[in-house]
Amino acid sequence: MLKKLIKIVAVSMISTTIVFAANFNAQAEKDRKAFVDYFLKKFENPVANRDKYFPYVPLKELKKDYIYPLKFQDFQDGPLSWYRPSKEQFAEINDFPPYEIPVDDGEELFNKPFANGKTYASCFPNPAIKQNYPYYDVHRDEIVTIGMAVNECRVINGEKPLKYGKGDLAKVVAYLAVKSRGKKIDIKIPNENAAKAYEAGKKLFYKQRGYLAISCNECHVKSAGKRIRAEALSPALGATTQMPVYRIKWGGLGTLQRRLAGCVKDTGSEKPKMQSKPLKELAYFLTYMSNGMKLFGPDTRK
Repeated sequence: MLKKLIKIVAVSMISTTIVFAANFNAQAEKDRKAFVDYFLKKFENPVANRDKYFPYVPLKELKKDYIYPLKFQDFQDGPLSWYRPSKEQFAEINDFPPYEIPVDDGEELFNKPFANGKTYASCFPNPAIKQNYPYYDVHRDEIVTIGMAVNECRVINGEKPLKYGKGDLAKVVAYLAVKSRGKKIDIKIPNENAAKAYEAGKKLFYKQRGYLAISCNECHVKSAGKRIRAEALSPALGATTQMPVYRIKWGGLGTLQRRLAGCVKDTGSEKPKMQSKPLKELAYFLTYMSNGMKLFGPDTRK
C-alpha cells in the first residue's frame, strides 16, 4: 500500500512539474499568437482593411505599392515585405550584397587560431546556432546573447573580448547567421526568472518613453506598414531574423543590440549600453515573438 502511495505521489509530482514548466511559456505563447495574428490580418488585404489599419494612406498607393497578402515567413524581409519600391531598390543592391565581404571576414576570423591554437570551433563545433539566441541560462540566472557567447569564447581561450555592436564581433555573428540560415527561431522560457525577464522585455517594448513619448509598439506594430516621409516602417514580427544587418547609414554591419539601442535613442531616451539588462530583455521578448520563423540574415537595410 505504501509503495503504491509513493508511486502515485511521485507520478503526481512529475505531472505537476511538467504542467508548471509549461506554464512559463503559456502567457508568452498567447502574446506571440496575438502578435502574429495581428500582422497577418493587417497585411491580408490593406485595400479592404484600409479603414481599420491604413486610413490615411491614399488608395492609389495601397493598390500600387503595397505587397499582399503576406504570409508568416514573408515578414523576415522587414519593410521590404510590404513596400514594393523598397523591395525593388534592395533587390538591385543585393545583386552584390554589401555584407558579403564582412561575412567572408567573419569566416576567416572564426577559423583563425587563437594564441593557444584553438579556434571559435572549440566553443561552437556546429556554427549553425543563432536560432537559439538569446537564451535564458538557468545556471547563471541571466539572458545570454550571441554576442556574449562569442566574447566568452574568446576569454576562455585567453583572448580579449571584442567591442559589442559592430566591427569584428558583428562579422563573426554574421558568419554564424549565414550558417544558421533556414533554421527556425526557437527561444524558450525555462523558469520563473526567465518569465520575469520576458515580461520585463515586453514592458519595455510597449512603454512610452523619451521626450517624444513613443514606444517600440507605436512605430513597429501600430504604424508598421506606413511611411514616415520616404521611410517605410518595418514590422516588429520577423525583425530579429535579419540580424545582423548591413545598414547603408552605418556603412557596415551592426548587431541586433546595436539596432535596438539606436531605436531606443530615437525615442528621445538615453541610449542604453550594449548588453545591459534592459536591452537583453527587449531582445529576448522580441526574438520570442518570431519563434518558428526561419532565419534569413544578414541582410541590407537603409
